Amino acid sequence: MESRTVLKPKLSVIVPALRGYETVLAALDSWEAQSCRDQLEILVLCPTRPPTATLPPGQIVIETDSLELHEARCLAIRHARSDLVMLAEDHCLPERNWAERVLARMEEGWDAVGPALCSGNSGWMITQGSFLLGYGQWMNPVAGGPAAVLPGHNAVLRTGKLLELGPALERDLLVAAFLLRRLSEQGGRLYLESEAGMRHFDVPHWAKSMRIFFCVGMGFGAVRTGDWPLLGRAFYGLATPLVAAKHWWRAVTHYRRAGAQAGLSPLCLAAAAILAAAWACGEAAGAAMGIRRVTPFISFSEIKPVPRSAV
Repeated sequence: MESRTVLKPKLSVIVPALRGYETVLAALDSWEAQSCRDQLEILVLCPTRPPTATLPPGQIVIETDSLELHEARCLAIRHARSDLVMLAEDHCLPERNWAERVLARMEEGWDAVGPALCSGNSGWMITQGSFLLGYGQWMNPVAGGPAAVLPGHNAVLRTGKLLELGPALERDLLVAAFLLRRLSEQGGRLYLESEAGMRHFDVPHWAKSMRIFFCVGMGFGAVRTGDWPLLGRAFYGLATPLVAAKHWWRAVTHYRRAGAQAGLSPLCLAAAAILAAAWACGEAAGAAMGIRRVTPFISFSEIKPVPRSAV
């Protein structure tokens, strides 16, 4: 059922498949097609073992049972055999030379290397707005080089640095964006590799997209205010209009930088404004609810596998 390569891999790619192995075949296809596939191990997080009799060499299924996504990722990091680890998304597919480009940068001594992204399904205003709001900062075309911040997912990190966090690792993985921010604030050297491309697929449905961004906001709000007193968390909601404006202005900034070149319509800014409002409302709810009560909702915002037919 599981297969391991003989040599120690250079990179462990952690692919969530919390709805079952068959749901992430499109993502696995792209990882199996990497130009340096023999240097990777692919750790697939499944609630139960798939019915498949044999897995490709270097692909390993980790049974997660009822673990939440951040707990499953923590388990996989501790299971990884390589010195580098990547928290993949089930709806973000790398180009064929992605791993080769990123590994070359990590060998230069960077603490984390992230990719440049483009929209995988940019034909709808809602998907364009979703992509711009979530990943516009790293949207191609973008200049490669040292970076102040990288996306919480799809960046390569040093396994040892993560294991040094000990019991705090699970909480830091709840919203991985804060993990990357903390790495940067602590002096970590981050690099954006513009030649390591990925396609990010978003949900082409208004209602579900709004629920997703609301849940994203819940995670951000709960983690951002996790150490605040109860009264401060309750009043965080008063800043909702400002938070929404801040998220939307970030989308506007990066649309002006590269939106037209990336093939995005100006109308996607309207979609981004609506989704930014959902995000901000979610932050207010998350701050009021706290991390423990918010945790079950976060997986909903992240588990959205792209089918092979969409690719």
